[in-house]
Order: sequence, then structure tokens, then C-alpha cells
Amino acid sequence: MKEPLITIILTIIAIAANAQCKYCNSYEDFLENRWQKLDTIYCDSHSKSQQLWWGGNDYKLTTSDKVTNKILKKSAFAVMRDDTLYINCRNLRYENTGFGNGYCKAMRIGQRSLLFVNKMIGADAQNDVMRSQFLFGAIGSMITSNEQMKQQVCYVISFGSDSKGKIGIRLVDDRLVEQMIADAHHYDLHDEYFAEKDPDKRLLAKHVIPILSKAGLFSQFVKK
Repeated sequence: MKEPLITIILTIIAIAANAQCKYCNSYEDFLENRWQKLDTIYCDSHSKSQQLWWGGNDYKLTTSDKVTNKILKKSAFAVMRDDTLYINCRNLRYENTGFGNGYCKAMRIGQRSLLFVNKMIGADAQNDVMRSQFLFGAIGSMITSNEQMKQQVCYVISFGSDSKGKIGIRLVDDRLVEQMIADAHHYDLHDEYFAEKDPDKRLLAKHVIPILSKAGLFSQFVKK
């Protein structure tokens, strides 16, 4: 008798957890708290890269329904699974470059922005990969891409999509960090941020996020 009872209890717990799942179609829908409910959602991480920070766009979110899966892959903006927020990276663009398919974890920052962590992309990063491929072939470009994933940085989303459905994002660089801590009236953190003299290391998520956290900018944290 104990086995069926345990099974029933676990099923009830699973249903309760799944009832927390929902998605929204756009940045504007997210701000207005317009969500579509999901009965069940499965989260799969393809690699061990999540051990570095939050896993980049390593997360694949699926349901038992093919039509919903297509929406989640191609057009959904964000998914909330319990109290963890995931952003669809498919349509995000920085300097006309993207991350590819997949979701990454995100957190609310300020009143209208979302912050997430992913690999460095952009014109310079793309040129590095192309240069490695030219000099060393596919293996060289793969090594460079892997190194870029280890150097994870922060980005923010503060606007909706353009006419082509692409969403422009901003790199959290020196200028943006200065603006953020100034807006939060935490001028004391300026010296702490710039105590890291290497400009590349200064941009890393492991350096930026503690500074922004001390400034009290995160209104919603995500679980690792």
C-alpha cells in the first residue's frame, strides 16, 4: 500500500510544480504580466557549461505538445518555470550577431530591464572565430568558441523586437555599469568595480553581478 501512496503524493507534487509554468510572447507582454499557462514543461541542459555560471543558452524547454514546442522554440520571449525565469535567445542580437537557439536564465533588473549571462558575441568575437577557422580550421574555431563561453559576460534587454522580430540587447560594459550604480546612488561601488584593472576581466559576469547586487538593482533573483 505504501508504494501507490508515495506515487500519488509525488504525482500531486509534480502537478503543483507544473502549474507554475507559463510563457509570454513578447517583451511587452512580460512587462504587462500577460502570460500563457503551460500544463507541463521539461527543462534540459545539453552540456556542463551551466557549471560556469548560468549555462548561457544551454537550456531547452519543451512540453508534450508539438504546437507549443514550436512556439517555445521560435517565437516565445520568456518562460517562467516555478520561480526561475528563462529568456529565449533565438532572436536576441548584439552588433548583428546572435547566440543561436536555446534558453538562458535571467533576472529582473530595475523597472524595465532583464539581465542575463552568456558568452561574448559581437563583431570582435565573430572575427576571432573566423580568424581561428581560417588559420586552424574547424577545430580552431571550436576551441575559440569554447574559450568565449568560459568568458561569460552580462547583457540587458530593455526594448521589444524590431520589424523583423529581432531584439537588440546591450552589453553591460564600463559605461553601463557606471550609469547603473549612479542611478542607484551607490557611488561607493565605482572604485570597487574599477579595482579590476584588466578591462576584459572587468566585464566578466563574476565581477559585474556582485557589484550590481550590492547596488540593490536586482528585483528578482534566479536560482542556479
